Amino acid sequence: MQLSEPPPADRDTRPEQPDPAVPAALPAAFVRYAVALDAVELAWGYLHARLTAEDTVELAFLRRCDLGTEGIAFERIHRAGASVATGRTAELHAVCREIAPADEDGDGRDAGRIWDHLAGCRRADRGDRTVAESRLAAGRAEFLLARAVPGRGMNWQEDSALLGTDRPEEVDAAFARGEERVGVAVIGLALTHPSPQAILPRVARTLERALAADDAGLRHQGIVALAHTARLHRTVDARCLALLRRCPRDTEADMDLWAYVPRRRLPWWLWWHRSVGQRWRAARRRLRRLRRRD
Repeated sequence: MQLSEPPPADRDTRPEQPDPAVPAALPAAFVRYAVALDAVELAWGYLHARLTAEDTVELAFLRRCDLGTEGIAFERIHRAGASVATGRTAELHAVCREIAPADEDGDGRDAGRIWDHLAGCRRADRGDRTVAESRLAAGRAEFLLARAVPGRGMNWQEDSALLGTDRPEEVDAAFARGEERVGVAVIGLALTHPSPQAILPRVARTLERALAADDAGLRHQGIVALAHTARLHRTVDARCLALLRRCPRDTEADMDLWAYVPRRRLPWWLWWHRSVGQRWRAARRRLRRLRRRD
Protein backbone atom coordinates (compact mmCIF):
# COMPACT_ATOMS: atom_id res chain seq x y z
CA MET A 1 0.00 0.00 0.00
CA GLN A 2 1.37 3.42 -0.96
CA LEU A 3 1.63 6.18 1.58
CA SER A 4 -0.84 9.00 1.16
CA GLU A 5 0.62 12.30 -0.04
CA PRO A 6 0.59 15.36 2.20
CA PRO A 7 -2.69 17.29 1.90
CA PRO A 8 -2.36 20.35 -0.36
CA ALA A 9 -2.69 23.84 1.04
CA ASP A 10 -2.21 22.49 4.55
CA ARG A 11 -5.69 21.03 4.56
CA ASP A 12 -7.04 17.51 5.11
CA THR A 13 -8.63 16.57 1.81
CA ARG A 14 -9.79 13.00 2.36
CA PRO A 15 -12.26 11.80 -0.31
CA GLU A 16 -15.95 12.06 0.48
CA GLN A 17 -16.49 8.51 -0.81
CA PRO A 18 -13.93 6.21 0.91
CA ASP A 19 -12.24 3.43 -1.02
CA PRO A 20 -14.07 0.17 -0.09
CA ALA A 21 -10.77 -1.72 -0.39
CA VAL A 22 -9.30 0.29 2.50
CA PRO A 23 -10.52 -0.64 6.02
CA ALA A 24 -12.52 2.07 7.75
CA ALA A 25 -10.73 4.33 10.20
CA LEU A 26 -10.82 2.96 13.73
CA PRO A 27 -11.84 5.06 16.74
CA ALA A 28 -9.24 5.86 19.37
CA ALA A 29 -11.66 4.67 22.06
CA PHE A 30 -11.41 1.17 20.58
CA VAL A 31 -7.70 1.07 19.76
CA ARG A 32 -6.47 2.26 23.17
CA TYR A 33 -7.83 -0.83 24.95
CA ALA A 34 -7.06 -3.42 22.27
CA VAL A 35 -3.30 -3.06 21.76
CA ALA A 36 -0.19 -1.27 23.05
CA LEU A 37 0.84 0.76 20.00
CA ASP A 38 4.38 1.92 19.38
CA ALA A 39 5.06 5.23 17.65
CA VAL A 40 5.89 3.74 14.23
CA GLU A 41 2.60 1.80 14.22
CA LEU A 42 0.63 4.90 15.20
CA ALA A 43 2.24 6.99 12.48
CA TRP A 44 1.72 4.21 9.92
CA GLY A 45 -1.94 3.98 10.88
CA TYR A 46 -2.49 7.67 10.22
CA LEU A 47 -0.57 7.69 6.95
CA HIS A 48 -2.58 4.73 5.66
CA ALA A 49 -5.97 6.14 6.71
CA ARG A 50 -6.52 3.64 9.52
CA LEU A 51 -7.02 6.59 11.87
CA THR A 52 -8.40 10.09 11.53
CA ALA A 53 -6.08 12.97 12.36
CA GLU A 54 -8.05 13.69 15.52
CA ASP A 55 -7.84 10.12 16.77
CA THR A 56 -4.14 9.97 15.91
CA VAL A 57 -3.48 12.99 18.11
CA GLU A 58 -5.62 11.56 20.92
CA LEU A 59 -3.80 8.22 20.84
CA ALA A 60 -0.44 9.97 20.76
CA PHE A 61 -1.40 11.88 23.89
CA LEU A 62 -2.59 8.72 25.65
CA ARG A 63 0.53 6.74 24.75
CA ARG A 64 2.75 9.64 25.79
CA CYS A 65 0.99 9.54 29.17
CA ASP A 66 1.48 5.75 29.34
CA LEU A 67 5.21 6.02 28.78
CA GLY A 68 5.97 9.29 30.55
CA THR A 69 9.45 10.57 29.75
CA GLU A 70 10.03 7.56 27.48
CA GLY A 71 7.26 8.65 25.10
CA ILE A 72 9.25 11.22 23.13
CA ALA A 73 8.07 10.07 19.69
CA PHE A 74 4.45 10.14 20.82
CA GLU A 75 4.98 13.64 22.18
CA ARG A 76 6.23 14.72 18.73
CA ILE A 77 3.08 13.37 17.09
CA HIS A 78 0.88 15.01 19.69
CA ARG A 79 2.57 18.40 19.32
CA ALA A 80 2.42 18.18 15.53
CA GLY A 81 -1.34 17.73 15.77
CA ALA A 82 -1.95 21.00 17.62
CA SER A 83 -3.68 22.52 14.56
CA VAL A 84 -5.75 19.47 13.62
CA ALA A 85 -8.88 20.97 15.21
CA THR A 86 -8.76 23.75 12.59
CA GLY A 87 -8.30 21.30 9.73
CA ARG A 88 -4.54 21.81 9.32
CA THR A 89 -2.76 18.47 9.13
CA ALA A 90 0.42 19.13 7.11
CA GLU A 91 2.69 19.20 10.18
CA LEU A 92 1.15 16.02 11.54
CA HIS A 93 1.59 14.35 8.17
CA ALA A 94 5.23 15.40 7.96
CA VAL A 95 6.11 14.16 11.44
CA CYS A 96 4.38 10.83 10.82
CA ARG A 97 6.35 10.46 7.57
CA GLU A 98 9.57 10.96 9.57
CA ILE A 99 8.59 8.43 12.22
CA ALA A 100 7.23 5.81 9.79
CA PRO A 101 9.14 6.42 6.52
CA ALA A 102 8.36 4.62 3.25
CA ASP A 103 10.86 1.87 4.06
CA GLU A 104 9.56 1.35 7.60
CA ASP A 105 9.64 -2.41 7.11
CA GLY A 106 13.36 -2.36 6.42
CA ASP A 107 13.99 -3.74 9.92
CA GLY A 108 11.91 -6.81 9.15
CA ARG A 109 8.78 -5.52 10.86
CA ASP A 110 5.52 -4.71 9.08
CA ALA A 111 3.73 -1.94 10.95
CA GLY A 112 0.55 -2.63 9.00
CA ARG A 113 -0.01 -6.04 10.57
CA ILE A 114 -1.24 -4.57 13.83
CA TRP A 115 -3.85 -2.58 11.92
CA ASP A 116 -5.07 -5.69 10.14
CA HIS A 117 -5.44 -7.30 13.55
CA LEU A 118 -7.34 -4.28 14.88
CA ALA A 119 -9.66 -4.28 11.88
CA GLY A 120 -10.46 -7.93 12.55
CA CYS A 121 -11.07 -7.21 16.23
CA ARG A 122 -13.42 -4.38 15.31
CA ARG A 123 -15.41 -6.58 12.96
CA ALA A 124 -15.66 -9.32 15.58
CA ASP A 125 -16.68 -6.75 18.18
CA ARG A 126 -19.55 -5.78 15.89
CA GLY A 127 -20.75 -9.35 15.50
CA ASP A 128 -18.89 -10.49 12.38
CA ARG A 129 -18.49 -14.25 12.86
CA THR A 130 -16.29 -14.71 9.81
CA VAL A 131 -13.22 -13.52 11.73
CA ALA A 132 -11.29 -16.59 12.90
CA GLU A 133 -10.90 -16.86 16.67
CA SER A 134 -7.42 -18.29 16.23
CA ARG A 135 -6.37 -15.23 14.24
CA LEU A 136 -7.72 -12.87 16.90
CA ALA A 137 -5.97 -14.82 19.65
CA ALA A 138 -2.67 -14.80 17.78
CA GLY A 139 -2.88 -11.04 17.25
CA ARG A 140 -3.78 -10.41 20.87
CA ALA A 141 -0.84 -12.53 21.98
CA GLU A 142 1.57 -10.64 19.72
CA PHE A 143 0.36 -7.05 19.93
CA LEU A 144 -0.94 -6.92 23.50
CA LEU A 145 0.22 -9.74 25.76
CA ALA A 146 3.78 -10.01 24.44
CA ARG A 147 4.22 -6.29 25.12
CA ALA A 148 2.53 -6.35 28.51
CA VAL A 149 4.46 -9.32 29.94
CA PRO A 150 7.90 -7.58 29.96
CA GLY A 151 6.31 -4.20 30.80
CA ARG A 152 6.91 -2.58 27.40
CA GLY A 153 3.45 -1.04 27.21
CA MET A 154 3.83 1.27 30.20
CA ASN A 155 6.50 3.16 32.11
CA TRP A 156 6.62 1.32 35.43
CA GLN A 157 9.00 3.84 36.99
CA GLU A 158 6.57 6.79 37.00
CA ASP A 159 3.37 6.98 39.05
CA SER A 160 1.99 9.68 36.76
CA ALA A 161 2.27 7.35 33.77
CA LEU A 162 0.62 4.45 35.59
CA LEU A 163 -2.38 6.57 36.57
CA GLY A 164 -3.35 6.44 32.88
CA THR A 165 -3.36 2.62 32.69
CA ASP A 166 -5.94 1.56 30.09
CA ARG A 167 -5.46 -2.16 29.58
CA PRO A 168 -6.23 -4.83 32.23
CA GLU A 169 -3.58 -7.07 30.66
CA GLU A 170 -0.90 -4.60 31.74
CA VAL A 171 -2.06 -4.99 35.34
CA ASP A 172 -2.17 -8.80 35.14
CA ALA A 173 1.38 -8.92 33.80
CA ALA A 174 2.53 -6.51 36.51
CA PHE A 175 1.13 -8.81 39.20
CA ALA A 176 2.98 -11.73 37.62
CA ARG A 177 6.26 -9.75 37.57
CA GLY A 178 5.78 -8.49 41.12
CA GLU A 179 5.85 -4.82 40.14
CA GLU A 180 6.21 -2.50 43.11
CA ARG A 181 3.78 0.05 41.65
CA VAL A 182 1.03 -2.36 40.59
CA GLY A 183 -1.40 -0.71 43.01
CA VAL A 184 -0.96 2.63 41.24
CA ALA A 185 -1.76 0.93 37.92
CA VAL A 186 -4.95 -0.55 39.43
CA ILE A 187 -6.02 2.94 40.47
CA GLY A 188 -5.29 4.12 36.92
CA LEU A 189 -7.35 1.27 35.50
CA ALA A 190 -10.26 2.21 37.76
CA LEU A 191 -10.06 5.79 36.50
CA THR A 192 -9.82 5.03 32.78
CA HIS A 193 -11.41 1.70 31.86
CA PRO A 194 -15.09 1.79 30.80
CA SER A 195 -16.01 -1.65 32.18
CA PRO A 196 -16.27 -2.38 35.92
CA GLN A 197 -16.16 -6.09 35.02
CA ALA A 198 -12.56 -5.53 33.91
CA ILE A 199 -11.66 -3.41 36.94
CA LEU A 200 -13.16 -5.20 39.94
CA PRO A 201 -11.22 -8.50 39.62
CA ARG A 202 -7.94 -6.53 39.60
CA VAL A 203 -9.06 -4.50 42.61
CA ALA A 204 -9.85 -7.75 44.42
CA ARG A 205 -6.44 -9.16 43.51
CA THR A 206 -4.80 -6.03 44.92
CA LEU A 207 -6.67 -6.32 48.21
CA GLU A 208 -5.95 -10.05 48.44
CA ARG A 209 -2.24 -9.52 47.97
CA ALA A 210 -2.16 -6.61 50.40
CA LEU A 211 -4.03 -8.49 53.13
CA ALA A 212 -1.90 -11.60 52.69
CA ALA A 213 1.32 -9.56 52.95
CA ASP A 214 0.00 -7.12 55.57
CA ASP A 215 0.99 -4.33 53.18
CA ALA A 216 -0.82 -1.19 54.34
CA GLY A 217 0.29 0.87 51.31
CA LEU A 218 -0.97 -1.63 48.75
CA ARG A 219 -4.17 -2.13 50.76
CA HIS A 220 -4.86 1.60 50.64
CA GLN A 221 -4.27 1.66 46.88
CA GLY A 222 -6.79 -1.16 46.45
CA ILE A 223 -9.28 0.71 48.61
CA VAL A 224 -8.82 3.90 46.57
CA ALA A 225 -9.31 1.94 43.32
CA LEU A 226 -12.51 0.44 44.71
CA ALA A 227 -13.73 3.89 45.73
CA HIS A 228 -13.14 5.24 42.22
CA THR A 229 -14.97 2.26 40.71
CA ALA A 230 -17.95 2.84 43.00
CA ARG A 231 -18.04 6.55 42.17
CA LEU A 232 -17.62 6.21 38.40
CA HIS A 233 -19.60 3.00 37.77
CA ARG A 234 -21.96 2.83 40.78
CA THR A 235 -21.31 -0.86 41.30
CA VAL A 236 -19.32 -3.38 43.32
CA ASP A 237 -19.09 -7.18 43.51
CA ALA A 238 -19.28 -9.71 46.33
CA ARG A 239 -15.58 -10.58 46.20
CA CYS A 240 -14.47 -6.98 46.72
CA LEU A 241 -17.00 -6.49 49.52
CA ALA A 242 -15.76 -9.60 51.34
CA LEU A 243 -12.18 -8.29 51.14
CA LEU A 244 -13.18 -4.76 52.11
CA ARG A 245 -14.82 -6.09 55.26
CA ARG A 246 -11.37 -7.26 56.41
CA CYS A 247 -9.96 -3.72 56.03
CA PRO A 248 -10.22 -0.81 58.48
CA ARG A 249 -13.48 1.14 58.43
CA ASP A 250 -14.23 4.73 57.39
CA THR A 251 -12.07 4.43 54.28
CA GLU A 252 -12.58 6.09 50.90
CA ALA A 253 -14.24 2.90 49.66
CA ASP A 254 -16.70 2.81 52.58
CA MET A 255 -17.73 6.38 51.90
CA ASP A 256 -18.02 6.12 48.11
CA LEU A 257 -19.87 2.81 48.20
CA TRP A 258 -22.38 4.35 50.57
CA ALA A 259 -22.67 7.49 48.47
CA TYR A 260 -22.85 6.06 44.93
CA VAL A 261 -23.88 2.39 44.93
CA PRO A 262 -27.60 1.59 45.40
CA ARG A 263 -28.10 0.83 49.10
CA ARG A 264 -30.00 -2.39 48.37
CA ARG A 265 -26.76 -3.84 46.95
CA LEU A 266 -24.68 -3.11 50.03
CA PRO A 267 -24.04 -5.67 52.82
CA TRP A 268 -25.51 -5.48 56.28
CA TRP A 269 -22.17 -4.74 57.95
CA LEU A 270 -21.68 -1.58 55.89
CA TRP A 271 -25.26 -0.52 56.65
CA TRP A 272 -24.60 -1.03 60.35
CA HIS A 273 -21.32 0.84 60.27
CA ARG A 274 -22.61 3.80 58.22
CA SER A 275 -25.91 4.19 60.09
CA VAL A 276 -26.36 2.43 63.45
CA GLY A 277 -22.64 2.15 64.12
CA GLN A 278 -21.97 5.82 63.46
CA ARG A 279 -24.79 6.92 65.76
CA TRP A 280 -23.60 4.51 68.46
CA ARG A 281 -20.03 5.80 68.24
CA ALA A 282 -21.25 9.39 68.32
CA ALA A 283 -23.27 8.64 71.46
CA ARG A 284 -20.25 7.04 73.12
CA ARG A 285 -18.11 10.09 72.30
CA ARG A 286 -20.72 12.40 73.84
CA LEU A 287 -20.87 10.20 76.93
CA ARG A 288 -17.09 10.30 77.32
CA ARG A 289 -17.11 14.10 77.05
CA LEU A 290 -19.78 14.34 79.72
CA ARG A 291 -17.80 12.07 82.04
CA ARG A 292 -14.67 14.20 81.57
CA ARG A 293 -16.65 17.31 82.57
CA ASP A 294 -17.78 15.61 85.73
